[in-house]
Amino acid sequence: MQSKNKEILVMGFALFAMFFGAGNVIFPPYIGIMTGKDWFTALLGFTITGMGMPLLGLLATFRAGGDVDRFAGKVSLSFAKVFNFAILLCIGPMFAIPRTAATTFEVGILPFLGTLHASPIMGISWEAIAISAIFFAITLYFSLNPSKIVDQIGKYFTPVLIVMLGFVIIKGILVPVGQPVDPRVPNAFAMSFTEGYQTMDALASMAFAAIIMANIMSRGHGNTGEGMAMAVKVSIVAMLGFLFVYGGLIYLGATGSGIFQGNEGHTKITVELISRIGGSFGRYALSISIIFACLTTSIGLTTAVSEYFEKLMNKKVTYRALVWLIVLVSAVLSVYGVKYIISLSVPVLYALYPVAIVLILLNLFDFGFSTGLYRGAVAGAFLMGILYGLQHVSAVADRVKDMLVSIPLGPDGFAWIFTALIGGVVGGIVGRWMPKA
Repeated sequence: MQSKNKEILVMGFALFAMFFGAGNVIFPPYIGIMTGKDWFTALLGFTITGMGMPLLGLLATFRAGGDVDRFAGKVSLSFAKVFNFAILLCIGPMFAIPRTAATTFEVGILPFLGTLHASPIMGISWEAIAISAIFFAITLYFSLNPSKIVDQIGKYFTPVLIVMLGFVIIKGILVPVGQPVDPRVPNAFAMSFTEGYQTMDALASMAFAAIIMANIMSRGHGNTGEGMAMAVKVSIVAMLGFLFVYGGLIYLGATGSGIFQGNEGHTKITVELISRIGGSFGRYALSISIIFACLTTSIGLTTAVSEYFEKLMNKKVTYRALVWLIVLVSAVLSVYGVKYIISLSVPVLYALYPVAIVLILLNLFDFGFSTGLYRGAVAGAFLMGILYGLQHVSAVADRVKDMLVSIPLGPDGFAWIFTALIGGVVGGIVGRWMPKA
């Protein structure tokens, strides 16, 4: 029993570290600053998309046997391939992995460079290029040894991460930099809920579930009731870590809401807030936390995405070759910076996240739902997701916002709930004449 509990703790730490990356550090303080006195309401919203949905995503994928194709395949096999390909590009070389390196540079390294700057090339600093090269060399080393990844992350990376973040959070609670002021947003819950999309954790949960399930099976527990129970405990350990970190960082942001305006940029806000709380030691603690958090996430994502793409291509491209390709593409994109990567990711994530949430809930609470219900609910969620994505494309933003105002829950970002329910009901009725999922 003691050995089993130790395994659960190590795997739970590893899962926490694989999830906890750039977005999990830089978005909570920003949310706290924007919501001020409503920080607890904001924590509830962010917790749903930043913690609750990833946990449910893990459990739903575990229930599907740890197979992301089976998870989305209840709509259709073709849809599963396209959807999984899209989300793995998002959590892989397009957005999430490059952002880990960019955040490492902007939060973990740049504040200590001072006036030490070489002349940029094509608008990109040499320092960013150098840090990206080192960062992805480490990612490459660990990702090429996937059988050891869970134990390595759980035993060595996570304890450092938790200790460093714990110091910053406890210091900020005991000696706050200020008092929360009135919120700058009309709806703290809605703002933080959609801000949680940027963590991409609900999307990543489907890929990470396969890694954890494989690790559980390799320890002799198998894909049985015992293995499922162990997977649930591992997930809970990871999510409890998130609850502490999210609550702490959002509260720290709220205490600085009278100091910052919210337009300084996510990385700059994080650095300056932590500097005010902990001084030079706080800056070092933040730097170490960011570096470890981003490295563990980069390694976990590179491993998960490479394994899936190898399977998708029927091993015509080897795992090692895919790791190299993902690392190289991510390294190139990372040097353009966090702000640029966020601007690219927002429309895509607003389109995909409602679909992911609907699929998670349907898989988790499936009582023999028909294929038609799955298809109708997903279609309804995706329709609104596209509109919410277009809301962040300047050429059509105003027109789309006018459309959303006329839809129930539209202005707050939740119209996809309304359309998913309608689509599910219609699809379920039609599905009576279709095979069950």
